[in-house]
Amino acid sequence: MTYVKDETAYEIVVECEMEAAPETVWRALTDENLAADWLGAQPASEGKEAPGSPSYSIVEAKPYSRVRYAWHDPDCPDAPPIVTVELERLAGGRTRFRLTHGEAVMRVMQTANTNTPPLALAA
Repeated sequence: MTYVKDETAYEIVVECEMEAAPETVWRALTDENLAADWLGAQPASEGKEAPGSPSYSIVEAKPYSRVRYAWHDPDCPDAPPIVTVELERLAGGRTRFRLTHGEAVMRVMQTANTNTPPLALAA
């Protein structure tokens, strides 16, 4: 497992290989009951949030390859609001797992969705 903290972009990256197919990992990340265990947070739907505990909502989902969450943790109010998990199928039914918690991912997403060149972000 690899942990990276980029001081300039304020992101944390966790990477590992898993002994499970992307479909299995996907289910664990998107099924509300399983995701609560994996993420240590509750879905941000009414009636399920515990006061003072982390919560998430899925804001983008590309089956078996990427899921992006809006993240809120009242104990860490300065934490970046986006968590992205990318999955890659490997030989032998394994999965490469990469979790990025940080603003750099959000900037890339905004650039990709604005139809403007990246230079516009410098203005």
